[in-house]
Amino acid sequence: MLYLLLLVASALIVPGTSAHGTNDQVLADLDYGTFQNPSNLVRPRFRYWVNDASVSPSTVEQDLKDIAKSGAGGLELLGYYNYGDSDNFGGGLQAPLQADWTEYGFGSPAWKNLSLTVLRTAKELGLVVDFAVGPNQGAGVPAPYHDEALLWDLAAHNATFSTTDGFEGRLPGWGTGQLVAAVTGSVKSSSGSVKVLATDSLRDVTGSVSSNGHVEISSSQSATTTESHLFAYYLVHADYREVQSPADVPVAVPQSPIKTWSQNGSWVVDHFSVKGAQLMASFWQQSLLDEEMRELLHEVGNYMWEDSQEYKAATWWTPHLPQASQANRGYNILKYLPIVVGSGVQSSNVTYVTDEADEGKSHVQDYEQTLTELNAEYLRALAELSNGLGVQWSSQVVYNMPMDMLANIPAVNGPETETLGFNNLLDGYRQFAGPAHLAGKRIVSSEAGAIMGSVYQETIDELLWGLKRSLAGSVNNFILHGWPMGGNYGNTTWPGFTTFAYLFSEMHGPRQPAFEFYSDWVDYVARNQWVAQIGIPKVDIAFWAKNTTGYESIATLYAASDLEDAGYTYEYLSPDNFNLPEAYVANGILAPNRQAFKALVVRANETLTVNGVAKLVEYAHEGLPIVFPGGLPSTFSGYDPKGQAQALHLLQNITSLLNVHLVSDQNLAQTLQSLNLHPRTAIATNSTVHTTWRYDPTTKASYIYIFNDAAGRPANSSTASSGTITFATTGTPHVYDAWTGAVSGIAIYNQSAAHTTIPINLAGNQTLIIGFHHTPNPNTPPPHIPIPNLPHTTLPEATLSTQHNLTTLTLKRTYSTSPLTLPLSTSSNKTLPLSPILTPPIQLKKWTLTLESWTPPADIYNITPGPTRTNTTYPNLNTLLPWSSLNPALQNVSGIGYYTTTFTLSQKHTQQGGGGAILDLGRISHAVRVKVNGQAIGPVDLSAARKDIGAWVRAGRNTVEVVVASPLGNVLRAYWGVVGSGGKGAAETGALPGVAEYGLVGTAWVVPYEVVEVELGGEVELDS
Repeated sequence: MLYLLLLVASALIVPGTSAHGTNDQVLADLDYGTFQNPSNLVRPRFRYWVNDASVSPSTVEQDLKDIAKSGAGGLELLGYYNYGDSDNFGGGLQAPLQADWTEYGFGSPAWKNLSLTVLRTAKELGLVVDFAVGPNQGAGVPAPYHDEALLWDLAAHNATFSTTDGFEGRLPGWGTGQLVAAVTGSVKSSSGSVKVLATDSLRDVTGSVSSNGHVEISSSQSATTTESHLFAYYLVHADYREVQSPADVPVAVPQSPIKTWSQNGSWVVDHFSVKGAQLMASFWQQSLLDEEMRELLHEVGNYMWEDSQEYKAATWWTPHLPQASQANRGYNILKYLPIVVGSGVQSSNVTYVTDEADEGKSHVQDYEQTLTELNAEYLRALAELSNGLGVQWSSQVVYNMPMDMLANIPAVNGPETETLGFNNLLDGYRQFAGPAHLAGKRIVSSEAGAIMGSVYQETIDELLWGLKRSLAGSVNNFILHGWPMGGNYGNTTWPGFTTFAYLFSEMHGPRQPAFEFYSDWVDYVARNQWVAQIGIPKVDIAFWAKNTTGYESIATLYAASDLEDAGYTYEYLSPDNFNLPEAYVANGILAPNRQAFKALVVRANETLTVNGVAKLVEYAHEGLPIVFPGGLPSTFSGYDPKGQAQALHLLQNITSLLNVHLVSDQNLAQTLQSLNLHPRTAIATNSTVHTTWRYDPTTKASYIYIFNDAAGRPANSSTASSGTITFATTGTPHVYDAWTGAVSGIAIYNQSAAHTTIPINLAGNQTLIIGFHHTPNPNTPPPHIPIPNLPHTTLPEATLSTQHNLTTLTLKRTYSTSPLTLPLSTSSNKTLPLSPILTPPIQLKKWTLTLESWTPPADIYNITPGPTRTNTTYPNLNTLLPWSSLNPALQNVSGIGYYTTTFTLSQKHTQQGGGGAILDLGRISHAVRVKVNGQAIGPVDLSAARKDIGAWVRAGRNTVEVVVASPLGNVLRAYWGVVGSGGKGAAETGALPGVAEYGLVGTAWVVPYEVVEVELGGEVELDS
């Protein structure tokens, strides 16, 4: 098999250097662009849904031009094919075919031409392209019926017999498929649907079965049971379709006759064997890869990709699993099949357990560990095959399956998580990122933005909240969900083809009123990704996490908030990850060239492994601080009584080491601080903020991402966060503004020989990036002034500039009724007294709103003309209310609102008069563009739309124009029973959207300021 795989791989290899390369490691020599303008490789991409290959080349070309216009770096091409047109969601998403899938199916000549159109257009536009390796979710391709490389299953049959009488006859289920095992066992007790098998009664009797299925089981005497079972397990195909055959689903147009297996839909491949990967590669080789496509993939391709595991089987299986289990676990797993079978998605009616203390769980764990290892072989094979094409392999590793997700993440080039399946859990992202970072992966990707029941209703602010939270969990690459194909499609109404039958968000693109605003927020995401991909991630603490069953759904492993409150960053590692090359200890630090963990935490309820304990003991003797909250764990994964007893003895022995600590399971942060293990970011704020840290060894710069997560806090509460953060670094601190791309020095902070303390003030869900630039001479501190003993919310905006060794402090002072005194040095008593500023903020009133309402075109099935747009004007608005509150008739209105008003400033609040003003629009839920006196002021932070407009204001009358866009949810309310996609009505699957609050809402202000400049000379010193 390996020889066949290598033959296929060699056939795929393209000579030369790929534009994006196959180096998946941090610090890879790539074009990252700049913070101001990240390269397309670094920018977010959109998942591009093409329902089938009937879409016209001109539509594809225009779609890619629009993707480029949005600011995205590229796309992930996915043949959607009606979500496989399968039984997902009870068959509720199934829709009649609107095109001839015999002709336009995945892998057809038409699909190949579509793929080439994508690649050619992407090359012209400079876009990056990822390819789903198969249709729908990429888990399979067209293949001959019951090919040996397709997904396997076990068919289980069972006969009951009397223990005292024995059994003679044909094996139950004989002829179902190839016999895998025949097992006997006696029932010791039962309770409801659970039967307890006596462990010493389990026998593998496969060798006793004759060629015609006859078997004889001897009788035996037992004082505890009279009921025995003969279990028979047969190898069968799971027969799970990735895309249904056009012959098996409803159709709206005639389908051509199916002449070959390649026209007969797609099958999920064996995900526990190299053969599954080889089948994928063979199909591409035979059906898609000609010389031009290879060259184009090499030039613009980035990832071959597979989605999360959403296929089904009664029992996850592959033919060589018994041999792999025997080799790696040291015993025959077949006799334990009665307790293993049914651990797939489709459980059996009766659950069998053993009379062992753990009810046989250790044997199930051994089976799951073997699955994990075999799945890793599949993933590594696909990575090798992708690399042969000059691209990398990305997949959503393991989750939804009974395997160790953390163990297999290093097997792929670009591991991917998702916001939906991980339910935006920060802790889930930490679990996913830990192994990726330890393996040196440059990218931790995420399929981002899907929300069930929110199609055409998701706001950009809501989308960004999920991305910001993901960034706080060390995700650094987003595949935005998603961008549907444009153009007309069969039985599809305005606003256009909509995936998942109107069930999941979002449908990005020109159909959205906010499309012209996209580049603002896409650029913001791109700059955050640039920071998150530069250098190497640094993390304070590693948690031990061994689990083979817990990733069928993602849960929080460390629920307490004490670590976050104190500023600790942490990730999770499986003991399987300790075999990675960088998983070593030096100078008491774990993985010094990767996360540089200061300690490893192993909680009392964790699951151990024999090999993991051996590594733990090694780390302890090498000086790594190891913390056991709640005491030593004693539970092991797998069946190895002798090895586990020895491991427990070794574990007990290291407790005498000074760097090994048995501590209380309460307030871990306080314990770590008492052990002199401090966070890189010590947080002292009035609410929890999250941080991540990247260090670039090339420039010796550190970048810290800070997020004030307002999730879970009442809407009427203050979600702002103010206080200080002390960073375990020095150098010159700068603010990296991800909304504008500007980089500016920080003027007010304290700095010692090893730490820098900076005041922060963040609105709810606002982010901040602080970069520390390397100081050539650490004994010569950068100029700054110390933090005054004042509330941080009252600190004036301050900047420092230096010319000819003369440092000038510039302050922008806003309304204040009390005088302020700022210290100018820590080594002298020099201060700066500041008089009150008595010009109050100006509330903006008398708005004129012109509301551009979007409704369907005259022919709702022809989207080519675009929406019908109708303007209505609402003058003299002193209160900024949602559109739906201005008039009951506006509850079902979506579109674009054009707001205009004026305000008056005195000369002293202009640049000519030594002042300026700040425009404060509060929080924007979706999208906004602003002009002052006819001049665009650039992107504004949606979480805190506060912008310095000093460069555009003038003495006297000034005009403000604010343009806001909305989602389409409200207007679709009026047409919910009419709109549909591909013959499936929105009302058939999705609930009627609620009335959302669109428009400019709240109170808008202009805040005048006065500028104060002070020459500080050479007196600005290192703060201590």
